[in-house]
Amino acid sequence: MVKITFIGAGSLVFGKNLLTDLLMFPALQEDTILCLEDIHAERLDLMFRYTKKYKEDYFDDKDVTIEKTTNQKKAIEDAKYVIDSIHVGGLDAFKLDVEIPFKYGVTQAVGDTVGPGGVFRFLRATSALKSILEDIQEVGHNADKDGIKPLLLNYANPMAMNTWFCNSIVPNSTVGLCHGVQGTAEVLRRWAGVKREEFSFFCAGINHMAWFLEAWYKDSTDPNVTWQDAYPLIYKALEEDPEKVKSDAVRIDLMKAVGGYFMTEETRHTSEYAPYYRKLPDFLEKFGGPITGMMEQAADYLMQVKLQGKFEKSLIRAMKKPKLPFKKVPTGEYGPYIINAMETNIPFGFNGNVINKDGGLITNLPKGCCVEVPIFADNHGLHPQGGIVLPTVCQALCTSLIMVQKAAVEGVLEMDREKIYHAVLLDPNTASVCSTTQIREMVDELFEAEAKWIPKF
Repeated sequence: MVKITFIGAGSLVFGKNLLTDLLMFPALQEDTILCLEDIHAERLDLMFRYTKKYKEDYFDDKDVTIEKTTNQKKAIEDAKYVIDSIHVGGLDAFKLDVEIPFKYGVTQAVGDTVGPGGVFRFLRATSALKSILEDIQEVGHNADKDGIKPLLLNYANPMAMNTWFCNSIVPNSTVGLCHGVQGTAEVLRRWAGVKREEFSFFCAGINHMAWFLEAWYKDSTDPNVTWQDAYPLIYKALEEDPEKVKSDAVRIDLMKAVGGYFMTEETRHTSEYAPYYRKLPDFLEKFGGPITGMMEQAADYLMQVKLQGKFEKSLIRAMKKPKLPFKKVPTGEYGPYIINAMETNIPFGFNGNVINKDGGLITNLPKGCCVEVPIFADNHGLHPQGGIVLPTVCQALCTSLIMVQKAAVEGVLEMDREKIYHAVLLDPNTASVCSTTQIREMVDELFEAEAKWIPKF
């Protein structure tokens, strides 16, 4: 029996994609339990009913049991794999994350990775993440025996801080999964104008700032052809079509600045990770463009408010039909592929977030930080690729964010509020517009406003 537990299954988009993906792998269709957990009973029930109907519509002859519970420990009991997609505080806290810093001149289109928004989202998540790990150790698969222990697959942002924190509490317990690498690879492939089977890449760095150090293509119809550098095709496409540049202006500007390496996060995210952009008075005019969108202050929060309830209604409408829509292939989210690889021993390669042990994975990034590197999964576990060296400029930009993450993680582990202030102080976007005293006032105001979600501080 294989039990896969989803903590935060009321996260409907991730829930729908991941749970229906899991049902598509033959190795996970026999003697498998999919257990859904969330503190939001109504959304949990909706995702449970949708998953159960999807299973009945297309996999009714398979030995898969769908369960639900609001009891986290019960959900994790005997689970071999635990997926989490949590956002403690939800939209109420998200609003504070973006509105309070804006009073001090700090604009955030998203605010979920670093900066004041990312740091305080992390603070809110830590108690929940710690409780998940404690339950895994107490009642998870092989909890009181030797052998393979449960794997926590973290989908929650801020990815690097969450994954770093979890592995600090329980070493080797957690891998962080994001769709930035495969999503960006698809963008580059389309710009290069080649088929999927004709495109390959090598990408490494940190979450939301991993660099496509190499991109390759070849003619799939010629068995004797060798892989060639795809970047010239990409640069040519950008030169010939200015609309492509407008669609991702900040990321393309940064690519040119660092010597030609493309990064994993689109313009709205990237603009928050460096000190060069959001402080400009004509920022939106220069980098927004007619296509980019979602660049304005609090854009992601405002979009989520606007969409609130709409996805639930779409699931309800879909369930009223005789059969739910069937997807022919999985979405591409890494989690189900990793679980399948570990169960079948058929290796699967992906880019994931793990600890830079002894500085051996990316050798010019700090020891013990959280890095995003190529990894292979099989039934022996996860095998990250090491010995990677980033170009100096990429190393420096990553390190500037790693120091924010390090201060925040240490601040929680040591219960040191001053280090949380230091984390925001070190944020490049915040530092580009605020003085040290303004940052302290902002951090104090965020602590006060969000006290109910971080009572330990």
